[in-house]
Amino acid sequence: MGVDVIGVCALCLQERELRDSHLVPKALYRLARAVDRRERPDPVFLASTGRQQTSFQASQYLLCADCERRFDQHGEDWVMRHCYRGRDRFRLRNLLEQSKPIHAADQFTVYCASSVPSLSIAKIVYFCASVFWRASVRDWESSGKKYEAISLGVKYQEKIRQYLLGDADFPANAAVMLVASQLRRPAIAFNFPDTVRAGSCHCHRLHIPGLDFLLSIGHQMEPGTTETCIVRSPHHPIIVCKDGDGKYSGSWARSHHLEPNIQS
Repeated sequence: MGVDVIGVCALCLQERELRDSHLVPKALYRLARAVDRRERPDPVFLASTGRQQTSFQASQYLLCADCERRFDQHGEDWVMRHCYRGRDRFRLRNLLEQSKPIHAADQFTVYCASSVPSLSIAKIVYFCASVFWRASVRDWESSGKKYEAISLGVKYQEKIRQYLLGDADFPANAAVMLVASQLRRPAIAFNFPDTVRAGSCHCHRLHIPGLDFLLSIGHQMEPGTTETCIVRSPHHPIIVCKDGDGKYSGSWARSHHLEPNIQS
């Protein structure tokens, strides 16, 4: 346990006792820790410079206990139970495959999330927004290397804070695309949020085992963004892609005019 720290919670803006908050869910580190590989049990972390095995967890005093619980209850717990968990356990994809796809092609299949009763669109979107927001409010450090905060823009950072707190709806000029891996055994790996160029705007990406999230924000989003958004599209699409494991950012994203713009 860390020492008690009193400060202003970044989410509720109240002076509280702060918890040692993680940039990405602590459960990701537990999941990624290969307990059956005793020689190198540390999780795999994906960076712009390649893969690295490390036990270091990026954390700092950021949120109060109530806001930590809010993140867990409104999205983190559900997503972590439904992402790929190893040994062929992939609850989210299993749920999708029990429904009829709305589009099928050689490289990807599209499902309607709202047609799957036990699938929570709200928790998927909340989880996605919570991680990107955390990545935007502070710089972080991982394995001795500085992870610079991504930029959501002052206006949208505040709009997302209000949404996460329950004081506002998900921002009107924001879209979330979710891609699930079609691989039988996706890699147990994750990355910190990064940024890519999408035409005239920036998009933000997050990869966790079996799932890729893409958040687009702003008035100048690329044409077609709404159609792939799990929130905005009437079909509430989730894409199951053969590339999987973040590789969609090469094939799928190139077809949507995404150009890498990541700092090493």
